[in-house]
Amino acid sequence: MNEHGFLESTKQFALYLSELQNSLDSESYDLLLRILKGTNDALVHRNTNIDIALSPREQELFTPEFGKQLHQLLTLLGPLGAQTFVDFGAAGPDPDQSATDRERLRREVEAIAKASGLEP
Repeated sequence: MNEHGFLESTKQFALYLSELQNSLDSESYDLLLRILKGTNDALVHRNTNIDIALSPREQELFTPEFGKQLHQLLTLLGPLGAQTFVDFGAAGPDPDQSATDRERLRREVEAIAKASGLEP
């Protein structure tokens, strides 16, 4: 990516982040910032794995729509961007959720990950 492309991508990232700040509830936006900080820390240290533990409440906030918004934001980082995969573990975001719903959610999250170029 050349300097102009990088600057344009950075501008788009900032604009989209601002849109999300206005459209997300405060809990979801705080989660987004925590994920971005963890992603940034990993990129700075050239880690290939980013492991950000989510509380049960954060897992509830990490809806398919939230995942799409996170994916879009990370895509704006260009070739240096992070690829995402979310694993809620065996319990899923809601322990009372049926196995079928957990499987559907897992497939949706994997689709987001694959769309970002990550092999789950």
